[in-house]
Amino acid sequence: MKKNLLLISLITGVTVACGSGGSSNNSVAPVPTVQYSTIHGYNDESAPTLVTGIRGVNGSSYVYISGVYSATTNSGLLYVGPISTNGGTWHLLNYPSSAGVTVSSTSLYGPNNGDTSGTVQIVGNYTTVESGGAALGLLYQGAVDESGTWSTLLPPSPDGSSVINTIAHSTMGGLVVGNYDTRLATGKAFIYNIATNSYINLTKPGAVSITAYGIWHNGDTRYTIAGGYSDANARGLTTAYLVDWDSATNTASHWSSFNYLNEPANSIVSHFEGITTDGNGGYNLAADVALASGMAGAAFVNVPRNADETFGTASWTNIAYPGASVISANTVYQKNILGVYVPSENTTVYPYLATLP
Repeated sequence: MKKNLLLISLITGVTVACGSGGSSNNSVAPVPTVQYSTIHGYNDESAPTLVTGIRGVNGSSYVYISGVYSATTNSGLLYVGPISTNGGTWHLLNYPSSAGVTVSSTSLYGPNNGDTSGTVQIVGNYTTVESGGAALGLLYQGAVDESGTWSTLLPPSPDGSSVINTIAHSTMGGLVVGNYDTRLATGKAFIYNIATNSYINLTKPGAVSITAYGIWHNGDTRYTIAGGYSDANARGLTTAYLVDWDSATNTASHWSSFNYLNEPANSIVSHFEGITTDGNGGYNLAADVALASGMAGAAFVNVPRNADETFGTASWTNIAYPGASVISANTVYQKNILGVYVPSENTTVYPYLATLP
């Protein structure tokens, strides 16, 4: 269900490979020496494990990594341990069936620290036999041993038709962001307040569809949300964006659009998949990208803050796992990108870790 460049390759028909060459655009970062490694997945099987989200564990050098184990049907995963995935532990977390509800799959996307030490909040989606495969949003809160509380996330329909395919992508600071469709419209984004059990739509002026994939809590009631949008006049599929959100007033500010390599005339896909602080007032982001020329892939992006609190010019660094024919960037932590790739010799999807210096 999560958008990645496997989907982009089908939509655009381009060859999905992220080159390591530079660009004449001054806002493109010089290509550094990126260190790549394959992630050790659930049961030490890399192939069926898809990594989707990451957050640092409070008071620890460990991280939480969310994922999906797709050996047969989708099962939710949560990893706790070093980011190298050496010596850590994967936990299965699956939305439970109940009377009259038979859960058929669970996919987890965005982890966060819970209200007490050693607990987590994690979002995603699940499907049931009764829903016919349509996704239902979820929130899990509690210990990593699956003994916590599960909740269904279902935004109210703004057009009166039924809501379908709700996917919660990320959570931090008591808010959840995600996406849903209705029977009459696609590509709607929502913000969910856990404490008040309330929803609000995130809408961008002029956009006909929008995603909300990442959220970062800046402190107090201040947040920054990342994703992508398309509008009626767009020549391409998506444009990446950042926007600030105030949870006290439920207002958005500083809408800013971003195109791959800062070249809007050539970019047909630019989408932010995840967000984290860069430690200097700005943000590091994971991005999926594609150019009209046929080049597509994954990127690490840094966006600074200007003195007036607006967002500055993005710097782009290509992510290119050696030998990959398809690659996606799904999430970011500090200067680490996690995602999935397909090697050129087969069609198996593997998770990877890319670390920038």
